[in-house]
Amino acid sequence: MFFPPVLGKLLLVGAGGFIGASLRYAVSSRVPKIRSIPAGTLTVNILGSIVLALLTLSSEPESMVYLVNIGMLGSFTTFSTFAYETFRLLEEGENFSFFLNIFLNVTLCLAGVSVAYLVLNM
Repeated sequence: MFFPPVLGKLLLVGAGGFIGASLRYAVSSRVPKIRSIPAGTLTVNILGSIVLALLTLSSEPESMVYLVNIGMLGSFTTFSTFAYETFRLLEEGENFSFFLNIFLNVTLCLAGVSVAYLVLNM
């Protein structure tokens, strides 16, 4: 069956989104908080950063960009949840955890991208 190019891309993004959202729930719901740090969100953001870097830095077919990069990883990782959970830490007076959560998400996700880069350039 032939789909117009835009509809085909939309279906790839939607299918990837379904997979990514399901995986996000499966992973983040099984990772307990560490102290008051939302480690489930941290885990999916690190994993997503690594996978996105591996795919983006290597050559991949255009269809994979829509299915995996935009759809799956777009719904697997989440900046909005990170922002909300971090704000809640501040609101609850967990100042150390507030700053630690920001530091860990930014640092470990950038480290994940660096690891992917090193793996691909060995």
